[in-house]
Amino acid sequence: MMAQKSARSLKSRLSHACVACTGVAVAVAATACAIDDVPPAATGGSSTGGSAPTAGTNAQPTSGAPASGGSSAQAGASAGGSGGSPVSSAGQGGAGGGGGGGSNASAGMSGAAGSPGGSGAGGGSAGAGGGAAGGSGGLLPGNPPVLSAGCGKDTTVTSGKKTIKSTNQDRTYIIDIPANYDKSKPYRLFYTSHWIGSTSEAVKDQNYYFLKPLANAANEPAIFVAPQSDGQTWQQKDHALFDDILAYVKANLCIDTTRVFATGFSFGGMITYSLSVNHQKDIRAAVGIAPANYNIYVPQKTHAPIAWMQTTGMGDTTCPWVQGSSATNGAKFIAIEHAADNGCTAAEIPTWKSGDHVCYDYAGCKAGYPTKVCTFDGGHTNIDSEGGKNWIPEESWKFFKQF
Repeated sequence: MMAQKSARSLKSRLSHACVACTGVAVAVAATACAIDDVPPAATGGSSTGGSAPTAGTNAQPTSGAPASGGSSAQAGASAGGSGGSPVSSAGQGGAGGGGGGGSNASAGMSGAAGSPGGSGAGGGSAGAGGGAAGGSGGLLPGNPPVLSAGCGKDTTVTSGKKTIKSTNQDRTYIIDIPANYDKSKPYRLFYTSHWIGSTSEAVKDQNYYFLKPLANAANEPAIFVAPQSDGQTWQQKDHALFDDILAYVKANLCIDTTRVFATGFSFGGMITYSLSVNHQKDIRAAVGIAPANYNIYVPQKTHAPIAWMQTTGMGDTTCPWVQGSSATNGAKFIAIEHAADNGCTAAEIPTWKSGDHVCYDYAGCKAGYPTKVCTFDGGHTNIDSEGGKNWIPEESWKFFKQF
C-alpha cells in the first residue's frame, strides 16, 4: 500500500513538475532555499476610550459608559472612561467605565481590562476601577466587512495585466475581477506571489493557486492579484509593491479590507512569510506553500498575530522542514514563530509518517488567529493529489473561507 501511495504521489508530482517550475526555473529553484482603506476607527489594533461618564449626582453617582473595542481592531482591547465631574462640591465624580470588548462578542478575544477611572473634578472621589476583561474583540471569523474607499464607485479597472509605479519603477501585475463585479459588494482580495524565476502569468495559468475555481464554486467570487517580481526573486522593495497595489485596489475597487489574503509557492511562499511578519494590519490570513524563512528579505518583525497556514513535503530538499541541523532555518520554525505570536500552546508538531497528508491545528491560539501546519509525502511542490484532487488548494480555501 505504501508503495502504491509513493508511486502515485511521485507520478502526480512528476506529471505536474513543469507546471510548478518550468525550464531554467527548476535548476534555480533548487538553490532558492538550499543556499541558505481601513477607516481610522479600525486602524491601530485597539479602540480609544469611550465617552466621558455622566457626572455623578449628590445622591447617586453614575458610572461612565465602557469604551467598546473596534469592530475590526487587531487586538480589540479598549480603554476605560475617566471619572465624571460632580454636580456640586459635595457630590462625587461618576465611576470610570471599564474597557469593553469589541463588537464581535460572540467569538472574539477577551478585551483587556479597562483602565481605572480618573478623579472627579472639583474634589470628587476617584472613579471606580476599570471593569474586568470585556467580552470579545478584535478581528474574528464572521466579523462585519469593512468597505474600501472604492465601494459604491464606478470603476474603470478591468481584468488583465497592469502597470503601477512603485519605488520609482514601473512594475507589473495581473488582476482578475469577477465577471459580474458589483461595485457595492465587498470582495475578498487574494495576493498570489509566484515562485522563483517565474511569472504572474504562470500563477494566472494555475488559476491563482487553484483558488479561483473553489471560490466560484462556493458562490464567493473574489478579486485576485498576481504581482511580477523584478528579476528571479522577491526583494525588499516588493513590500512597497504590495503596499502600492493594495492602496490602488482599495481606492478603485470594492473589497473588504478585513479580508485581504496572501499566498504563494516556494519563493512565493517566502515573500508571503516575509509580508506576514509586519503586515498583520493589512493581511488577515496567509498560506505559505513550501515556504522558507531564509534567503529572503525579512523585515523587523512586529510579532502581532496573523492567521497562518503552511504546507511542506517531508521530502522537500529545496525548502526543507528543517535545514540540516539548523535550530532556526526551515519551515518548522516558521510554524513555531507564528504559533508563538498567535498565543498558541507550544507543542511538538506531528508530521507526516505514512498515508495521506497530515494537518495539525495548534491549540490555545487567540480567537481568530489559528495556526495550521500540513505535511505530506512529497517534495518541493504545490500539487499533490489524493483521491483525484489536489488537496493543497482545498485545505487553503477551507482555511481562508473561515474568515
